[in-house]
Amino acid sequence: MKKLITVVILMLAFSINANAQDKKVAVKEVPVKEYASDVAGKKDASSLAECVGLSDIQIDDFARLFIMKHETLQIKGLSQERKTELSRVMEAKIRGTLNGTQMNKLEANTALFQTLIN
Repeated sequence: MKKLITVVILMLAFSINANAQDKKVAVKEVPVKEYASDVAGKKDASSLAECVGLSDIQIDDFARLFIMKHETLQIKGLSQERKTELSRVMEAKIRGTLNGTQMNKLEANTALFQTLIN
């Protein structure tokens, strides 16, 4: 009899404990923070799209590229040599992505072109 009572008490104790772990906890959704590099990169991509006419996929690709550029430029102690190399790489990636007519339109707008690569 003692063993039966002990088994029933243990069974109840473990079932209450198991039920306590099943409770769902409400999780607050944290809003995504927009960083300065994100805003600047998206602005650069939209400026390029207005100038040469890009598809939505190309706009997203260029936005990621320009966000990476702005994040790199925010690194403290970045040498002038590294900035020059970043500018060269940005120009090469833009030239490699755009077709001839789009590139001619961009080169005609020298102020925008310099802003995008520097």
